[in-house]
Order: sequence, then C-alpha cells, then structure tokens
Amino acid sequence: MTVPNNSFDEQTVLHELKHFLPVLSPGRAFTYQNPLRAFQGQNFFDAVRQASEMLGYRALLSLEEYRSLYNSKRVKPDVLERVLVEKKGAANTFEWQDKILMKKFPAESPPRIGKLRANWQRQYKTDPDARVHPRLFRILGNYLDYGVSDWKFPVRGQSFLDSMREIESNSFVSAFNTPRARNLLLYTSPSISDLLTVIVGDETLFKQYLFDQQFAHRGWSGLVATLEADRKALSNGGQITLHDIILFELLLEIDVLDGRLDKHWEPLAHGLPDRPQDLFAPVPGTEKSEVLAIWQQAVEWSYYEGILADLRRDSQNSPYQTGGHIPLTMVANAADSLCIIGRPALARNVGTGQRAFRHGYDFALDPDGEVLEKVLDTVVPSLGAANLEYFFSRTGLVGTDVENTLTDQMIGLFGVADSSRSDLRTGLPADLTMGFEPVRLLCIVEQFPDTVLKVIYRLNSAHWLLNEWVHLVVADPVSHEIRVLKNGEMVAYKSDRRFPDRRPVEDAVH
Repeated sequence: MTVPNNSFDEQTVLHELKHFLPVLSPGRAFTYQNPLRAFQGQNFFDAVRQASEMLGYRALLSLEEYRSLYNSKRVKPDVLERVLVEKKGAANTFEWQDKILMKKFPAESPPRIGKLRANWQRQYKTDPDARVHPRLFRILGNYLDYGVSDWKFPVRGQSFLDSMREIESNSFVSAFNTPRARNLLLYTSPSISDLLTVIVGDETLFKQYLFDQQFAHRGWSGLVATLEADRKALSNGGQITLHDIILFELLLEIDVLDGRLDKHWEPLAHGLPDRPQDLFAPVPGTEKSEVLAIWQQAVEWSYYEGILADLRRDSQNSPYQTGGHIPLTMVANAADSLCIIGRPALARNVGTGQRAFRHGYDFALDPDGEVLEKVLDTVVPSLGAANLEYFFSRTGLVGTDVENTLTDQMIGLFGVADSSRSDLRTGLPADLTMGFEPVRLLCIVEQFPDTVLKVIYRLNSAHWLLNEWVHLVVADPVSHEIRVLKNGEMVAYKSDRRFPDRRPVEDAVH
C-alpha cells in the first residue's frame, strides 16, 4: 500500500474547513451566501458534480423531477432539443433523446464524506457520534444560547475551552465519563494533531478525518466558524472558535472509546483494509451527470426564452426608476431569477407577474463600461447568492424537510433543530421554496457586447459569470440582437428575436 507523502498542517486544514462549511449567521444578521462557495472556482456543473460526489450534496433535481417537468409542458420540447444539439451535436440527438427521456440509471453511490470514520463501526462495532453528539450539541447550545436554553451556562465571559476547564475544575458533574480525556483537558494543552495521533494514528488521514467529523454536523460547525469570524456576535462576552470545538469533540471521542472499549483500542488507521478514496480527488463526468446538466439547462432556457421574447423597447410611461444605488431590502428579497440593467424601457413588457430586480443604466453615458463594472460587481454577487440560496434549498442541498417543519425546536437565536440531539439545519425553510423551480439568475444588460466582455474580465466577481453561476445576456442597443455569455465568449442567442422598436435607430442610441 502506497502512503502519500503529505504532512498535516493544522491551520491550513482549519482554513479549508471554514471555506467548505455552510455560513449559519445569527438570525438578526442574516446575509445570503452561495452554499457552494468553496466550489465557485469551477464551472457550475463541474462544481455540483464535485459537491455531490465529495459531500453528498443534492445540488440538482432528480431525473424523475426533470422528466415530470417535461411531461407537464414546463420544459419546452424545442428548447430541450436545442440544448441537446448544442451539447451533443445534431448527429447524436436521437441517441441522447432516449437517454434523457427513457433510460434508467443505477442508484447513486454513497459520497466520499464519512467513509473513513465509518470504519469505527466496522472495526469496533461502535459509533462515537451516537454518544458524542448529544453531549456536544447540548453544551454548545447552552454556551451560545444565553437566556434561551433550559440550562443556564454557569461560566460567562471566557472562551469556550477556558469555560469548560473551569466547569470541570469546580463542578461535581463532568462532561466526561473516563479520566484520560478529562485530564488531557485540565492538565495538558494538547493540539489537534496530538489528539488525532491518538484517535487516527496516520498523519496523512488527519485532514480527511476532520472533514468527516465536522460534516457529520455541518450546521453546528458552520455556525461556530461564522461566530469566530465575528467576535462581537456573542453578547455574553464569550469567544468560540472552530479549533476549540474540534479539540473538545476529539476529547469526547477519546472518552467514548475509552468507556466503550476500556482502552483496548488502537488508532483507526491501524485496522484499515484499504485507504479511503481521497476526498478532494477530481470527479469525472458520467453519462447521468451529463443528462442532468442538459435537463437543468432546458428548464432554465424554457423560462428565459419567454422573458427574452417579452422584452420591448418603449421610452414612454416607464414605471421603473433610473440610476441610484441598489436597495439592500430589494437584494435581500430577490428570490426571483431575473435582473435587468439598462434604460427603463428595456423591461417594459416583461411578463405580467414576473418580478425582477431593475437597475437604471444608460449605455450611452458609459462608453468604456466603467459604471457597468461597478454595477455588476455589486449586483452579481449579491443577487447571485440570494438566488442560489433558493436554488439549492429547493433541490435539497441545504433545504429543510417539509414533513418536519412543524416539529422544529428553536435553538435560540442561531438556528433550528429537531431536538437537542440534532444538527442545526441549513438553508431556507421549506415553505419559502415550495413551488419554486431552481433556475439560476439571468442578468440582462443593455450595452454593446464587446464592451460588456471587456468589463467582465475586469470584474472582481468575474467567476460568477465566466463559470456560469449566473447567466448573462447582452441586449445590443443598436442591432437589438441578443447575445449570451458562454465559455467566455458572447455568442448569438439561437432563438434570437429582434426587439420591435417604435423609434428610429438614432433615437434609440441617443
């Protein structure tokens, strides 16, 4: 067996964990975040495939749900065919139509996350999480939830670990059932690496073990990582870090294993029959992942096509504002999938009932795109993140279970869980996403395509557009052609419909 030559860097791994964990802000300070922000450097469909294989995230609808949308006429057959021809070529259309509409695919294999720690059950017939989590969540909830929990945390104004040391030193009741873990907390200053040496043994597996451990309760871990970044979030004067929570959980694991196995256990790596697959190894595309990507694009462009067909140019009686800054309340409520940046008349005839974020912008006053650059760098990340919160809550990546929403118990100001034994839930409540179809944000800009393309490559937020987390369409103000950003280029929209214009071209430009 070949062992990779890599050493464990505690600070680097903690930084990576924080990047992958969900952002769970206190309710009073809620902000939208892309739930897959750690994968944002990849193309959208590469990212969702990686997230699914690596972490078990359900980032797209199921094949059955897509086919149901097709059968209900929500997905237009001509749009599906156009996407199929674009992706697979006309010569392969018939073959892939059968795969898309009829083929049965095998069930998804289990994700990589959790496979390493699953060996506790195989080797020692024990599940540390079943005994660690209830204690850990209760202590965390009480430390964070001053004034709300049923048990008042006895120590205030200290860091989490210092608080636990004081409680262990002065209380008749201990968080531990065996002496070794308690003594490690009270009388030594172990590092995470020290404890992983006891529990795992092989330094090359430390990182994967910590990802397994923390993603077994990604809600609580994400909340702690968020609170660590905002030291003023805890008004009781406490301080909490992901490092401290991991160290404390590792001590609880040692305590459980000692109690269950009476110290007759070896580090996990000593009994592994094979090394687990690298959590971060590339995930190759499969036929099913290609089919799902085609379906998702067909859903989106069936929706976008109606919007683009409805665009009209009319300079009179515009109900839309021009200019101004982006209202923060509008951004926070932007659950819809449409943003229009241009003169007010651009969006005059957007379909009835179709809400859109509109930002007044006059291309004629911005020949080099300097104003547009500032607008896009503000609008795209904020509206894109809001859109993706709804998108992924609807697909199930971060959403809550509809059947359980009525039995939720509040964990103070910080989140929702089914009970004190449960992880905090991530994402939006099910009743907010019910009936919502996952569609990426469509941003329509009125400007010359060449100008917009130059602007995109100057953006801080360029990855949102170039990796197609947000779709960008450009409406040429002179030719009235529609162009779509694809693969870093502006390509003609194949169902291009020219804008009827009641004014001469000269008036439209000036």
